This record gives sequence, structure tokens and C-alpha cells, in this order.
Amino acid sequence: MRLLLASAALVVSFAALADESAADISKKSREKGALNLVGLTAELKLVTTTAEGKVKEQQLTSSSRTINGKSHALARFSAPAGVAGVAVLTVEGDKTEGDEVSLYLPKLKRVRKVAKSDRAKSFMETDFAYADIASNGASDDVKRLADEKVEGRDCYVLQGKGDATSGYGDVKLFVDKQTYVPMRVEYADKEGKPFKRYSTLKLKAFKERVIAAEALMENLQTKSKTQMSVVKLEDSALGDDAFTEQALERG
Repeated sequence: MRLLLASAALVVSFAALADESAADISKKSREKGALNLVGLTAELKLVTTTAEGKVKEQQLTSSSRTINGKSHALARFSAPAGVAGVAVLTVEGDKTEGDEVSLYLPKLKRVRKVAKSDRAKSFMETDFAYADIASNGASDDVKRLADEKVEGRDCYVLQGKGDATSGYGDVKLFVDKQTYVPMRVEYADKEGKPFKRYSTLKLKAFKERVIAAEALMENLQTKSKTQMSVVKLEDSALGDDAFTEQALERG
């Protein structure tokens, strides 16, 4: 899963900015995302809590690989029983079409494409949307704002528009200066009202990279929230052939 969001990232990425420094920040943030899993496999836990206090927990594995210059991300759910075997493949696309998202549903025993019109919908009944893991671009109307601190860490601040398939309006991204991992993302809806807020709660070093080991996506309108935690992280043994629709069906 690219989070965070490639985020996918799980978070909205940005086009090149007017000055070279800002463009570099944007590029590095897209490459890091919230989960920098290229060549890695992570066991993840998603805990969604509704405004009424109802809690749902899901477990999955997530891996990413660069194939022919494009990012490929694979997520497979293992628990609870109702979602076990569900798999999602995200392949990086161009800025006009967006990423290609394929969903395998074991009950139907088939793979289906997630339509662009559905990418703003909830991802597996969490507070993340398909666009949060699939978005690969934003409009050119972006700018760099004054630096700020988030959780005591110095951050670059970028602002732009959400991807056309995301359901977001303005997006404000806070990028950690040291790691280039997004520490916070503030989303408005298409009407300009506060919509969601993504927060990196804990950073974790793994060999030569740093990832968001704990993160939270809050829906400010419904008052629900989903926390993502990395339970286990290791080098991936998956080859290119694992990141195909045919492999989704094989399990």
C-alpha cells in the first residue's frame, strides 16, 4: 500500500513547483510517501473507530516494487474472515489518467478495476480512500508556504489541489525536513470545508530509510478515524510477477 497514502502516496502528491528547491521537496515527498515500502513487505494493522465508538480491526500485508520505471503496490488482507483474501494492486499511471487500481474479491473469484469515479470512496470501509493510496499527481496550481513545526519536527509546507479523482479540494502537506516523510496532510472537500487530516504519529528507521510506523487518518466531518500501525517489516522476496492481475487471483 502506498500511503499515505503515494500514500499513496497514501497522500496526495504534487506537481513540480515554481522554484527548483520546492520542486525537489515535492519530488522527494512523493518518492517517500508515508510508507516507503519499495523492496519491502510490511504487516499492517488498521483500526477504524466510528463516531459512536464502534471499533473494527483489519490486518494486511503490503509490498511495493518499481517495475519498468513505475511504482507497483500490492496489499493483501488476512483478517478478519470477511475480508481475508481480498487483494488490491495499484500501478502508477500518468498525471491525466491517474493510477490503475485492481481489486480481487475472493467471494466472486475475479478481479475488477476500480473506476475513476469510485476512487474517492472509502477503501475497505476505513477512513482512507482509494485515491489516498492511488493518487499520483495534483494540479499545477501549487505553492510553497512558510515552514512550520509538526510534532516538534521542522517541516516544509506545500499547498495545492487534490487529484481530480480524489474528491479533495485544497490540500496542505507538511513534509519533514530530515526524512521527507509527510508528517501531516490537511484535506478540504470540493466546497472548501475541512474534510480529513492525516498525521504521522511515529517514525521508524529500517536500514537506510525511515517510514511512518504509526499514522492516523481522521474524517473531520463524520468524526471517524483509522489508525495504521506497522506490525512487522522485512525485505521483500516478491518478484515482478507478483504485481500482476493474474497473481491477484492465484493468492
